[in-house]
Amino acid sequence: MRLRPDCVHFRGDRPCAFKRVCRDCPQFTPFPTRILIIKCRAQGDVLRTTPLLPALKRKYPLSHITWLTDRESLDLLLYNPYVHRLLAYDPESVLTLQVTKFDLLISLDKEPGLTAVATQIKAPQKRGFGMNEFGNLTTFNPAAEYAYRLGVDDDLKFFKNQKTYQEIIHEAVEVPYARDEYVFGLPAEASEKARRFFKLRRVPGRRPSIGLNTGAGTKFETKQWPAHRYLKLILHLTQKMKANVFLLGGPRERELNRLLARRSRARVYDTGTDNSLLEFAGFISLLDLVVTSDTLGMHLAIALKKPVIALFGPTCPQEIDLYGRGTKLFQGSGCSPCYKQTCPDAVCMSEITPERVFTEIDQFV
Repeated sequence: MRLRPDCVHFRGDRPCAFKRVCRDCPQFTPFPTRILIIKCRAQGDVLRTTPLLPALKRKYPLSHITWLTDRESLDLLLYNPYVHRLLAYDPESVLTLQVTKFDLLISLDKEPGLTAVATQIKAPQKRGFGMNEFGNLTTFNPAAEYAYRLGVDDDLKFFKNQKTYQEIIHEAVEVPYARDEYVFGLPAEASEKARRFFKLRRVPGRRPSIGLNTGAGTKFETKQWPAHRYLKLILHLTQKMKANVFLLGGPRERELNRLLARRSRARVYDTGTDNSLLEFAGFISLLDLVVTSDTLGMHLAIALKKPVIALFGPTCPQEIDLYGRGTKLFQGSGCSPCYKQTCPDAVCMSEITPERVFTEIDQFV
């Protein structure tokens, strides 16, 4: 019996999905153009890299895509129809990749460990970032030079650049940019917890459902919009718009969301901070609009095609594409953007008023 380990369906340690031996198998499919994408950090950046996939498919119609990412981001790609093989960034995957040959490597992270892995991968064509003999970041191709310079030139990144992240990575990878949307698969069961939540709490229908994603992420505390701003916005939404208001967040937002629920003079619905990534997305999928800072919640809302009111302070709004659904609010204080992780006053965020946010919400609901 002749086995065919050059088939895309071959597993080796177990039967393939078709439960057939290889000889004369009608499902035999040789590997087409083999592409490896290395994009691990961070979750929101992983999600906003997915518009690259349709562009790759157009340029390489017969292609097989492997994606290496952090374990915490696996669910963001698990149901993606363009990704054929999904690997968690761990020693076993790295060892596997070191003996696997690809036709094209796309490396979009700048961290040393990941660029070292990318440099070791066997591929005749490489795009993006690698590591040089000094242990420093370098580029594999001239087209990635602009993305490289954005990391070292604050004037370029903060003030001169007008390209979105998607435009930047398409340029670096050398595929035509067509403003494709995020590609994110959300299984139907992921929304079941949210649907039960709506039913058990008898959330009134025929009212706008507005989500307040209160977190600032794990890296930038400076993205946080103050609690008193949220409280005033809640009053505007419930009194002027008669909206259902939902608090969104993860474990880091547990105390903040409890405080908002306790101090609010109007009823709010705390969706909890112990939801899985897909359950969190399931709640967003049932909302009419999301107010959020520059975090994973913003990217999930964009991926789910929800109108977004995005609040920017320390980071660059020009790199974000809302695809015509929503508004980016940026006060533009003299010191912002700054990409500082902490700040004693963070006026760039506090100066965005609830009245301004409400006015923008009213345009999209």
